[in-house]
Amino acid sequence: MDTWVMFLSGAAGAAICSGISSIMQMFIRRLWEKSDKGSAQTKALRYLMLYIMIQTAKGYIRDGEISMDDRRQLHKWHELYHDGLGGNGDMDKLMAEVNKLPLRLED
Repeated sequence: MDTWVMFLSGAAGAAICSGISSIMQMFIRRLWEKSDKGSAQTKALRYLMLYIMIQTAKGYIRDGEISMDDRRQLHKWHELYHDGLGGNGDMDKLMAEVNKLPLRLED
């Protein structure tokens, strides 16, 4: 009986600690996101990156082809914009169109 009480107490304590830890991590993450995404520098960088990516993608779509290196670089920019700076997905449709382009043979 005492073993079960100790076991259940330990399990309950671990669950409570885990829950508190999760809540703290969520709170810290939200504070970080608000402070980082809300800064003028971050907003400006996100806007500039989006503008450059849109113009670049439109150029490749207009040309009807893209090199493997150019596509890889555009994907890296998109990853930094979307994941690193919290972009909102504005480039996702254009990236899908870029991915459909035939690859140009490099000279």
